[in-house]
Amino acid sequence: MQHSHFKSQCSTAVPVLLCDFYKVSHRLQYPEGSEIIYSTLTPRSNKLAPHLDRVVSFGFQAFITKYLIHYFNDNFFSRPENEVVQEYRDFITRTLGQVDDGEHIAELHRLGYLPLKIKAIPEGKTVAIKVPVMTIENTHKSFFWLTNYLETLLNVSLWQPMVSASVARRYRLTLTEFAQQTCDNLDHIPFQAHDFSMRGMSSLESAETSGAGHLTAFLGTDTIPAISFIESYYGSNQLIGTSIPATEHSVMSAHGIDELPTFRYLMARHPDTMLSIVSDTTDFWYNISVNLPILKDEIMARPDNAKIIIRPDSGDSYKIICGDPNAETECERKGLIESLWDIFGGTVNSKGYKVVDSHIGAIYGDGVNYEKTVRILEGLKAKGFASSNLVFGVGSLTYQHNTRDTLGFATKATAITINGVEKAIFKNPKTDNGLKKSQKGRVKVISLDEYIDELTVESDFSDDLLEVIFENGQLVKTTTFDQIRANLAEEF
Repeated sequence: MQHSHFKSQCSTAVPVLLCDFYKVSHRLQYPEGSEIIYSTLTPRSNKLAPHLDRVVSFGFQAFITKYLIHYFNDNFFSRPENEVVQEYRDFITRTLGQVDDGEHIAELHRLGYLPLKIKAIPEGKTVAIKVPVMTIENTHKSFFWLTNYLETLLNVSLWQPMVSASVARRYRLTLTEFAQQTCDNLDHIPFQAHDFSMRGMSSLESAETSGAGHLTAFLGTDTIPAISFIESYYGSNQLIGTSIPATEHSVMSAHGIDELPTFRYLMARHPDTMLSIVSDTTDFWYNISVNLPILKDEIMARPDNAKIIIRPDSGDSYKIICGDPNAETECERKGLIESLWDIFGGTVNSKGYKVVDSHIGAIYGDGVNYEKTVRILEGLKAKGFASSNLVFGVGSLTYQHNTRDTLGFATKATAITINGVEKAIFKNPKTDNGLKKSQKGRVKVISLDEYIDELTVESDFSDDLLEVIFENGQLVKTTTFDQIRANLAEEF
């Protein structure tokens, strides 16, 4: 019975307990007569990720729909008042040893909706560091405590999709820069960074939201749930994400040490589509120097849309792709891309860079991060190869190695109304280096690079780029994923 009770209690948390412990006491700590609390969500610093020069607004509609509407409606407002209030009381007593009658929880339940107004930068648009991407305030005076009560849920839900979308944007811009220098066109760019991250993310929800962030800038992904996430919360009339058949080490090793017949078996199984073959299960350079030349005619005879893609998955990424001048064998000295050129040939494009024959390709996805990507692209360029010769598998080293501090996200109260009088509030610790200094009063974003603070509720917000997207339990403005991509594409 105890185990069954545990499962039922943990299956869905009471929404009003989705917060840090200290939040439950703040209601009693604000000044007497508090009525409205107004807060901002701001990416305060890119010190830990200087290559992320701008921040992509992303994830708001999904968060609001999933939590502020569906989760609260299903697990709070649609349940009996006495039941949810008792759960709240029991939890506080059990964990804090305090008595809380939960009357404020009961009042919220009777209201029947979350009395909040949220404004945000349109999703897909990018802002400069320090420009607020969202504001939130309560719309009912009795629930002044609710604004920052939800801070924890806001932060935990929103920093990752925005950081990942910002990272994807940086990859897209960098890949485009190298393509403009070394390629005849940009056709390969939407597929040149392929999301490999799901297995290394901290949770399924992290994979969904981060993977969706990747898809704001690219089409290539192996994170299927990210596509379903986008379909559920945004919708799209275009291709959201796609992939190709690919092997893994279990497949390769199951066939035995001699990989030549394995390659042939796989090619026969996928005669009319692209196929990625992991090629280092036994001896990568043997496969490149011996087996690929044997398979050349068979590979070249495949249809144009059935490229064979070679995937190394271990070793020094730069040396594998660009070569190691100190290596013993010629293949290793030249690296994968030059070796493929030697075997299969190709063309020299209008900019003077080599493009390996379209029947063969390469993808690298072991331990890829932004710095390694840039180094490899620079190495290929120096060797005279177009950047289009390589696809990057971008995994958790790129997307899970981030935290809320990567872009310094913080939700801070900047205005409070007490007994009908609004005043600006702020933090500016003398012991800080300026990072934690908050805005003062209400804010409006007058361009994607600039905001004005020290405003009041009476100020003119007609030119504010922050748009109302949620008010009193309703999503009042919706956007599609196609529009998000279009907004972001203005920078590409």
